[in-house]
Amino acid sequence: MTCKIFGMSDSASLFADEGQDPLLGKKIVEVSGKQQPTICYIGAAKGDNPDRISQFRRLAERIEAKARILSLFDPPTGNADDFFDGVDIIYIDGGSTRNLLALFREWGVVGALRMAYSNGVLLAGASAGLNILYNWSITDSIKSSLRPIEGLGILDGSVCVHHDAHPERPKIFREFLRHNRYCSFPAFSLDDGVAAYFENEQIAKIFSLSENAHLYSLSKEGGQIIRHPCKRSILRPEKLPTQNPVPARP
Repeated sequence: MTCKIFGMSDSASLFADEGQDPLLGKKIVEVSGKQQPTICYIGAAKGDNPDRISQFRRLAERIEAKARILSLFDPPTGNADDFFDGVDIIYIDGGSTRNLLALFREWGVVGALRMAYSNGVLLAGASAGLNILYNWSITDSIKSSLRPIEGLGILDGSVCVHHDAHPERPKIFREFLRHNRYCSFPAFSLDDGVAAYFENEQIAKIFSLSENAHLYSLSKEGGQIIRHPCKRSILRPEKLPTQNPVPARP
């Protein structure tokens, strides 16, 4: 069985405006291999914001998926093993990485998530939702600072999302990789608008919504951190077939 993960730098790129093609949402459905899949939304990192949940329900309709909501502030059951029954995709939204990890551990979601993943459920996450899947990531859960945080280790290595959104993020990530004895490789940084698709914990494909949005692989060479841009596919809205005008009757 192939275990699948779809990780995105930012959730804004997934929640495309009504007039825009939801390209990343469609790609998630495509790589899941399911027709009209059931997607379980976890919005705990945003405090189960009701406006965001409504946004997700509308997105699910647009990508021909069925929405299910898992609230960790009002769980449907005390048995975490039941959370993902009948689910094809689990989407973990962005927000506070630190709060998300705390709630996952408190409610037993970690074991249930690992079990679902090993059983073929596609894990999708944006920002904090991707951070928690790695050994280490950079987070602004404390708004006054950017700092490393340890995740679940479903994906080996370290990650930096929103690479291009704040000038300090690349610097802090490089310093972490250079000097912190707990850091682990491989290491990747993602610009906003970029997604990575993993099969069995290895990157299989990289997607971007823009020519200017990149995913970088970082390596440690001679005590320095070297950044390498990775090959990616640019996603573009589908063009509707041109309609031949109907000739006017004489």
